[in-house]
Amino acid sequence: MSRLAELPPDQVPLAVIDLETTGLTPGVDRVVEVAVFRIDPGNEPKLVLDTLVNPERPVSGSEIHGITDEDVADAPTFDEIAGAVVEALSDCVVAAYNVYFEARFLRYELRRARLRTRFPHVCLMYLRPLLGLGGRASLDDVCDEYGIRRSAAHMAAADAEAASRLCVEVYMPHLKRLQLQRLADLARLAKYKFLESLVEEPLRPPRERRPERPAFKSRYLRAQATPARTAAEEALARYWEALQAVLADLEVTPEERLYLQKRARELALRPEQVRTVHARVFASLLQDVIEDSWLDQAECDRLRAVYRCLAELGWAPGQ
Repeated sequence: MSRLAELPPDQVPLAVIDLETTGLTPGVDRVVEVAVFRIDPGNEPKLVLDTLVNPERPVSGSEIHGITDEDVADAPTFDEIAGAVVEALSDCVVAAYNVYFEARFLRYELRRARLRTRFPHVCLMYLRPLLGLGGRASLDDVCDEYGIRRSAAHMAAADAEAASRLCVEVYMPHLKRLQLQRLADLARLAKYKFLESLVEEPLRPPRERRPERPAFKSRYLRAQATPARTAAEEALARYWEALQAVLADLEVTPEERLYLQKRARELALRPEQVRTVHARVFASLLQDVIEDSWLDQAECDRLRAVYRCLAELGWAPGQ
């Protein structure tokens, strides 16, 4: 068990990370923005890293995250900032709202930079049902429920800040009421895959000095000068986030189906817009499983599961 997992939950340093990417498939897709807020015991969340990232490929998904080729043309590559990312996460349990998504991309990018890829992590989306606070929902909806201000959806630093506030204002007080002696005791409450990572030791700063990195390029710090997103763009981004929350386990409960249908109505999305988001999800998965020119049974089963989920939610390719 990691030394951090042996500490009481309120004594565990957390590094809350959020990534924006060109799509859903690490390797095919790349990171275009990264932000980290650290929460050291007894302190308020502090932004320690925030920058756009040049993905070394054309940017896609701009309708979701608002990042364009022009935005990242003079941004550092991930390899150039990899050491700084590890430093920001060092000696912490890594937390993210959808940690399964963030960890896959983070591991891929660290592996390309020849850095360690294993670290303790917790999922703030699954922590909600684990603690008995409610079902899975998008970060947007959970922030609305608890009155947590979120300055912009799908801006890495804004999302990481909102997730940090959720930790400090909601999860930490609840964990204190549960009187858990160790972070590892979360495993007594429920069985989630991310809890298996608590045996890992935290990341440490790289031993070798890397070449001096170029200046970070932050959207968050210049947000006031950035044109506001249209209502249609904002609605699409919020539905995308809700869909990712529902599809995280490749199963859709009746409650989740009703939740997503309600979100589509509230966001005034037309059927054509919903179909576009569903098609993007399926296309990204299809690209992922055929990347190695080998389609095995497990990958076929995964495609069927996602297809079934999308069909239950209103549209899947071919319908």
